[in-house]
Amino acid sequence: MMRIAAIDVGSNSIHLVVVETDAMGNQQVLAREKHMVRLARGVLRTGEISPEAFQAGLEVLALMAEVIRGLHCETVMACGTAALREAANAPRFIRSAAELGINIKVISGEEEASLIYLAVSRAIPFPDEPAVLMDIGGGSTELTWLVAGRPSATLSLPWGLQRLADAVPTSNPPLPGELVRLRKFIRKVLKKAGKALPEDLPAARLVLGTSGTLLDLAEGASGQGSFDLAQLLRFKRKLWKATAQDRVALLGVDPKRAEVLHVGASWAMGLLEWLGAEQVRCLPVGLREGMVWKALARGGMALPVLADRRKASVEALCAKLDPDPGHSRQVQALSDALFHDLMPYFELGDPERELLGYASRLHDIGLSVSEKGHHKHGAYLVQHANLAGFWPAETETIAQIIRFHRGKPPSAASQEFSLLKPWTQHVVEKLAAIIRVADALDRTRRQVVRAARLVPDGEDLNLVITGAGDLRPELESLQDKGRFLFRLLDRTVRVVRAD
Repeated sequence: MMRIAAIDVGSNSIHLVVVETDAMGNQQVLAREKHMVRLARGVLRTGEISPEAFQAGLEVLALMAEVIRGLHCETVMACGTAALREAANAPRFIRSAAELGINIKVISGEEEASLIYLAVSRAIPFPDEPAVLMDIGGGSTELTWLVAGRPSATLSLPWGLQRLADAVPTSNPPLPGELVRLRKFIRKVLKKAGKALPEDLPAARLVLGTSGTLLDLAEGASGQGSFDLAQLLRFKRKLWKATAQDRVALLGVDPKRAEVLHVGASWAMGLLEWLGAEQVRCLPVGLREGMVWKALARGGMALPVLADRRKASVEALCAKLDPDPGHSRQVQALSDALFHDLMPYFELGDPERELLGYASRLHDIGLSVSEKGHHKHGAYLVQHANLAGFWPAETETIAQIIRFHRGKPPSAASQEFSLLKPWTQHVVEKLAAIIRVADALDRTRRQVVRAARLVPDGEDLNLVITGAGDLRPELESLQDKGRFLFRLLDRTVRVVRAD
């Protein structure tokens, strides 16, 4: 028997589940904890977790650490989502959590979608007709399109219940003009999001919901675990006419969610209309259950245990095949700095940062075969290197990042890329785009660029390059190799030199 604890440090709530499992994967739940601390509240405005939420979050984690110790758990996994991807003081929160014995790994929106799919796939048989998995968090929303029970596309939107409430504040009770303003904002967000989706996605009338927001909406709209558009519309109108106090007293809303649930109802309505969906069925599983299944798939071993072994296997391969270690280490350093600045825009996390570091270090090993097509040679070498400590899916992800660090961007025309899961395809696109920029910034292989940072400038971004001497070759290369990253960001990026 094995005891596994999974903690989901979400933007609204912190959840804990502890299960005892046998060798066949049969599980018995030993403990569940849920505390709403609203880490994301105010992050959009101030850029930081508020002092009150910061302290409340640590107090909850201290309580959970006591539960975990009391149940003698062999494996403890903790994942942080949107608020910890975006807040400037998130690293301090993570360090404080580690002092309590809770080591939080910040995950990307793609990883969230993957784990939620894993949890749901073990909980229910998927319907034959097309459906969409939907998880509305405090800081982001994850959508996965299912066809015949298999994921066909995924989308992580950097907008959740609390983030929307901060972006479009409302009065108590809300005013009619505020509803109009929120509707316009949601339409703008979803219109932009639609550009990232394949054109041939099938219409899905059914949504499978896995979040507390959707469960609360179901309770208010129908009193059951499901609701349709008409029921949601009636409940939404009641929420928008009521004060936060009346939502609790008259509508039975959780007091901690009453302040923002009317915004959540509008967001859910906008999403359903955008999807063309008519029915929502809520499921009592989510990210934390997916974490448990992932731990079981890996024999209960969390990835940090393997970190030294993984790094050593990558360095051994580089020692044999990397013709220019100075260049690859420079690309690795620049990629890591860019990754840090891109976390709020790409919703990336610690697992992706680790893979980016390995792919950056290995990106040029194909030159040991031939300069022409060295990106393809490099992918092949990684695929057949038997890298110790890596799961096959991780090895393939690194190979595909290397494959697309130059040349044409990733597309379905590549058979190996098309076989990746939808969320992995997004990861490959984002990380390959980062390496393209870092590679361009060492075009002459002289390490003349000392730093590269992405700095917000209103709705746009400035890519600030600091270096010494003649940077013209690097800046000219950036014009070409930066296009893919700038297109993924879907905003104006200005290149600024700052010596």
